[in-house]
Amino acid sequence: MRVLGKITTVLFFIFSAELLFAEERMIYGSDVKAAAADYLAGQGIFNTILVSEKRAYFPCAEKIYITPKNPNNWNTIKAACGSPESWSISLRTQEVINGSGDTHDTATENSLKIVFTKRNIPKGKVIQSDDLVMKWANSRSSHGAYITIANIVGHKAKRNMARDTVIKAQHILANNAVNKSDTILIVSGFAGLSIVTYGEALSGGKVGDMVLVKNLSSNKKFKAIVTAEKKVSPITNIN
Repeated sequence: MRVLGKITTVLFFIFSAELLFAEERMIYGSDVKAAAADYLAGQGIFNTILVSEKRAYFPCAEKIYITPKNPNNWNTIKAACGSPESWSISLRTQEVINGSGDTHDTATENSLKIVFTKRNIPKGKVIQSDDLVMKWANSRSSHGAYITIANIVGHKAKRNMARDTVIKAQHILANNAVNKSDTILIVSGFAGLSIVTYGEALSGGKVGDMVLVKNLSSNKKFKAIVTAEKKVSPITNIN
């Protein structure tokens, strides 16, 4: 009877465990990889997740949450079961080098030097010159690309960009040279003379755009062309 009782107890625990694992499905590397790839793609990141798809992890009946191990750095990610998490693991990722097959160190007949990202650039970052690098690239990669670093510096990243990305217009936000409510310089000149006065921008625009401004001395409103950072030239006489 004692033996029968022990067998019954063992069978009970086995049955209970089977029910538990039925509710909390075993998680494999393929599950974590799919969850991570889906989340990273939503962030504009297309790193390769370095994990064996056959590797078994703990059971989890909830959503797998993906976060960067360190802010704005997707080289190491954290995968957690549920929120609050019941368990978590850390995984390494590898950057995808965009267009690397079309880059080379020297000029060729069908190549052009264009701007690439020198490092990972997170969304919203103001791009600096040391974030960028010039590289020779095949003409296939250069369509729509920037050919000078100066045309990009100071703009904000519109999305996350991995290292060695060819920067194009869709990757950055154009900054206004004049923003609404800015105090600006109104420069009017003729016959070698310049008249400079202060004004207020009533609308914003980039260099070359027409904006509405107000002369702070006379309170007159008029249209002007943006000529530089916080500087405009009136279309009509400001007096």
